[in-house]
Amino acid sequence: MKELVFGSLRFSRTDVPADLKQLESWPTVDISALSENDLAGFKARCDAIRLFLDEANFPISSITSATGVQPAALYRVLKRCWTKHDDGQIYGFRGAIPYARFKAYARTAPVLATFDGHGGASGAFERLLNTYPKIRQLLLKHAKNRNKKIKGATVFRMSIEEIHQKFQQACRDEGIGPTEYPFSESRLAFRSVQKFFKQTADKDFSAAVAHAGGKKARAAVSTLEQAPAATQAFEVIQFDGHKIDLRLTVKMTDPHGFERLLEINRVWILVLLDVFTRAVIGYGLTLSKEYNKDDVAMAFQAALVPFKPRDYQIPHLAIRPGGGFPSAVIQRTAYACWDWFAIDGAKAHLAADTLVRLNEIVGCWTDNGPAGEPNARPFIERFFHLISKHFAHKLPGSLGNSPDSIEKLLCDVGGDLRLLVEYEELEDLIEVVVGNYNGAAHSGVGGRTPLEAMALSVERQPYLRTLPRQLRGSLCLLQEARVVTVKGAVKDGVRPHINFSNVKYTSDILADNAALIGKKIRIYYDVRDIRSVKAYFDDGSELGVLRAARPWCFTPHSLRVRQEIFRLLAEKKIALHDGDDPMEVWAKFKWAESKTSRKAANDLAKAHKANTLPAFRPMAQVETLVPKSTDTDAVVERRPETSRTEEQIKAKVLQIRRVVKF
Repeated sequence: MKELVFGSLRFSRTDVPADLKQLESWPTVDISALSENDLAGFKARCDAIRLFLDEANFPISSITSATGVQPAALYRVLKRCWTKHDDGQIYGFRGAIPYARFKAYARTAPVLATFDGHGGASGAFERLLNTYPKIRQLLLKHAKNRNKKIKGATVFRMSIEEIHQKFQQACRDEGIGPTEYPFSESRLAFRSVQKFFKQTADKDFSAAVAHAGGKKARAAVSTLEQAPAATQAFEVIQFDGHKIDLRLTVKMTDPHGFERLLEINRVWILVLLDVFTRAVIGYGLTLSKEYNKDDVAMAFQAALVPFKPRDYQIPHLAIRPGGGFPSAVIQRTAYACWDWFAIDGAKAHLAADTLVRLNEIVGCWTDNGPAGEPNARPFIERFFHLISKHFAHKLPGSLGNSPDSIEKLLCDVGGDLRLLVEYEELEDLIEVVVGNYNGAAHSGVGGRTPLEAMALSVERQPYLRTLPRQLRGSLCLLQEARVVTVKGAVKDGVRPHINFSNVKYTSDILADNAALIGKKIRIYYDVRDIRSVKAYFDDGSELGVLRAARPWCFTPHSLRVRQEIFRLLAEKKIALHDGDDPMEVWAKFKWAESKTSRKAANDLAKAHKANTLPAFRPMAQVETLVPKSTDTDAVVERRPETSRTEEQIKAKVLQIRRVVKF
């Protein structure tokens, strides 16, 4: 742009880009801070700029007559106004301020050797760095290293005195004589080096904090659109996950038919909390070590669909009168959608599938606040504090909130797993605790309970947006469509099929249509059970359900489990023979690992929870596999081939509806 306007080429005022002509978006100036003489010149320049940019047919000579600004001065001021400022914007009207300095002083004359340190060296240090770029690179390298976080006892931070000595040696290497700057100065430009390091650090706030000896810079204020202050129910929802401070067990039947108690890793609770009423509208528990986008989707579904109470295993356990969940107590809140969704920067929160579910299914905006800043989402963090203090820390096996917590010592049960809370019991307890929270008086809503505040707010709202009826299914738990290519070879007699997650899928319609080979189709699948997928053509028309090839069509299994099975096969830790059920082989391997690995116990518990663990049959032939062990749990059977009817191997049909965009 500058070359076009101020170069030797001819130009027209109509060629100026539209974004540079939008004067209303230019940075402005507080004219009350200008002197009387400067104000007159500033106004004249602003008038000339407006006439030049807004009135393309107004002659330059007329602009000069009207404002008194000469053409050369007008072009010079425009160039200043379009120059980039240190804050990242253009100078705008700031470039029209008379006598304002827009360029740092650049010394050109050499420094005279005085050796007394009494001035005469202004701008000499910058001139030195411009003349010898290697010296600048050396100082920038040390400035970067000085602002790094110290990790380990073997890492140390070089002092300014040591860096100054290296600076002197670099000057000698460049051939600078003893009568030239910086050797002509009494302190050899020591203070200039100090100033250079401070100015370099000040350009980055995190580096400036480290340079000043601080621990960590606070998160910057987000420039994205943020959620407004909540004025009614379902206007702003806060969401986050919290790892429960509690040792847990799960009771399952092993391949030999014996009931065993396994200790699992701590579990996550994912909560959606309404800011205006402080009510928890839904939650989810996940057995994974870290929750992912699919676990987030399960929490979404729990908040959208009407609440249904569990059949509690603990006798006399029940939610207190006046408690519960909004979707069950207040009829209008069933399938209610929210307007804003406040989250932090966790990967599961910002996953593409999560954002698609929020934008296209729920129809809301997201407010991505800073990660690691609890004050940005105070209400959800306060709820997690209550869960820890008044629930988890009072149960046997509590881990407290720190390694030296007194709760951890008081609730320690040692190796007696029978005293720990079972996962099924935790599910019952969490549901009652959250339901009781919604029915307890809360100071944040004027002493009312969250459910009372929710009922009052909903009653005053003339309209409450709800999920469309055609979307009130399991769509929230489904991933986006994946585009795959139909494979096959007519010459070799290979029937048309698709490959998904290392397994072939086909159907009667696809297998008999050779014209589809090489075509692109879109498939939808439920990550909890991928024995079958539903396929659509590019134009949106339905192809039908495609089923996995044997033996992957027998037992329900998730996408994550199948990926792990193929990883174990590649590592030769398990083996599949003709007639083997992959899920049965995987489950037996996990049982062998569960003696020393809580992760394996978590995987088994997750499969048990999803009802995807196979029913084990008596062993007929045994083959020992990795991990090697003399225990009978470390073996995997080889089953004799069995015939199955079509009804037994037929996968379930997915009920998947098209996404309706709002």
